[in-house]
Amino acid sequence: MNIKQLQWQFSDTLLYKNDQIAKQIKPKKAFTSNELLQIYRNNFVMGVTEALSATYQHTLSLVGETFFNTVARGFILRHPPQENNMMTYGDGFSEYLHELEQLKALPYVAEMARFEWLLEQTTNTKLQPLSLDFQQLKLIPTEQLDNISFQIATQVSIFSSKQNIQHLYRMIIHKQIQETDLNQICYLALKKQLNFSVELILLSEAEFLLLQQIMQQKKMGQIAPQSLLEGLPQLLEKDLLYGFTLINA
Repeated sequence: MNIKQLQWQFSDTLLYKNDQIAKQIKPKKAFTSNELLQIYRNNFVMGVTEALSATYQHTLSLVGETFFNTVARGFILRHPPQENNMMTYGDGFSEYLHELEQLKALPYVAEMARFEWLLEQTTNTKLQPLSLDFQQLKLIPTEQLDNISFQIATQVSIFSSKQNIQHLYRMIIHKQIQETDLNQICYLALKKQLNFSVELILLSEAEFLLLQQIMQQKKMGQIAPQSLLEGLPQLLEKDLLYGFTLINA
């Protein structure tokens, strides 16, 4: 058996797919080969669970450590890491939570996880040094305005939910949990700052939908005038547009 085959076999064994690797593990005085194998499995799951709990710390606070560790174990065994970099692991956890029968009556839990994953990705993105040049914008002939495509920096993400996740997030970080109706639509822009924090910016539905279209690189002429009227001034005021291009084709 070559090294690669041995690695795959060990990986499968950690995920409870087989116990073949136990034959390769030398027993020690205090432990049999199978007992050592179980220790390796537990350490693997615990290590990955710690990585998940760092990303989804507020989701953990909503459900408690015992429940979180249980569902994290199920997620890890179903969707094991594909690389050693734990900073990239955890995508799909919110969908996994959404499928759990125990959480059907608590939709905000899976939504908080979805928000935390986006927050993590926004935190890790590179800052794009773009700025909207209003003087250049004024030089665009009126007949060419429909061909403008605004740009949004890579450090800006958008989020929407049928649960008021922004309010829940604020309650958690300020430790002011109280009974409240979370069944309210929430629209947010997440914007990474120079100090690596992420600013949460509340959006109206019109602003959110316009940002979606801008992110799709639509030209102004492809967007309904009413949408531009309702959302563009606010997006400029909130400093969410970082540049523009003139597309003549």
